[in-house]
Amino acid sequence: MMKWIKILPVAVLLLMGVTVVSHAEDKPKVIRYGFNGNGLGRPFTGGVGGVINDKNLLEKEFAKDGIRIEKTFLASTGPGLNEAFASGLLDIAGFGDFPNIVGRAGGLKTRWILVGVRGDNSRIIVHPESNITSVKQLKGLRIGVAKGTWAQLWFAKILVVNGLTEKDVKVLNLKGSDATAAFVAGSIDAVVGGSLSLVDQGLAKILYESNKDPQSLRGRDGLLVTEAFAQKYPDIVKRIVKVNIQAAYWLSQPQNTAEYLRISGKTGGVYKDAKKDYLTHDLKVKWNPRLDKEAIDHYQAKADFCYANGYIRNKLDVEKWADKSFSEAALKELGLENYWK
Repeated sequence: MMKWIKILPVAVLLLMGVTVVSHAEDKPKVIRYGFNGNGLGRPFTGGVGGVINDKNLLEKEFAKDGIRIEKTFLASTGPGLNEAFASGLLDIAGFGDFPNIVGRAGGLKTRWILVGVRGDNSRIIVHPESNITSVKQLKGLRIGVAKGTWAQLWFAKILVVNGLTEKDVKVLNLKGSDATAAFVAGSIDAVVGGSLSLVDQGLAKILYESNKDPQSLRGRDGLLVTEAFAQKYPDIVKRIVKVNIQAAYWLSQPQNTAEYLRISGKTGGVYKDAKKDYLTHDLKVKWNPRLDKEAIDHYQAKADFCYANGYIRNKLDVEKWADKSFSEAALKELGLENYWK
């Protein structure tokens, strides 16, 4: 009898009153969550992820379910998180727009479900004794850039605005302390995303800074989930998104700035430098998590730029990639539908 039932069509089973199990399941045993590893080898990061990690918001949300949160902090940041997705090692992660786009265009089965930050600052620093006063004068020089990160895409767009491309400069794949060491040693002429502490010490000067650029030129990041995890655990994904939105709401409150700078300082940044940079932002704009038209158009423009300039081989339809269902449901549950216009 059991063998006979197994081969009946689903419609017949439904008519017989036999329950057909949905593809979605209630909950996983573990959520594998990836973070940008900005903490110099330590389990710390900044932004929305930094708040979630510091306050153990995911652990608190899922404690009653017995779901374990497995956190991964990758020093290789966006490119490393893409590799982890490709290897089946992550369910969800938040990281920069450039690696987001490269991964999806390259075939990673992800959904873009939330904005992490809008309009992050970056800068280009050069040696203090340098006569370089414009981006155009970087032509032919050695530039330290963390390849594959949102900073590379930002730099590429700034070059284009100034009549150059990456082919006009000598890009060396350097990040963090490696870029700083090479710069101080004189092995490179400039650093993209250079430390403000070098400027304070008189070891560098700022050639270009993005804090006055239009949003179209500035960096973003996004929260991605694998299609398989989203299909299997839709309610879990909505709850993860809710936690991210709660962290974004907390960050958008000016009274929390001092505490956030303490959290972000765990990544190795200097407090006064971080404060100087942070106070240039409109917090409500910076931490707006919605997948609104502006966010989707911004990502589409970045994706089109990447395709036109050979960073990706396949065109990307961002509207089809973005999944607003989780964020809209979470915003409604939190009563924040109208907080971010």
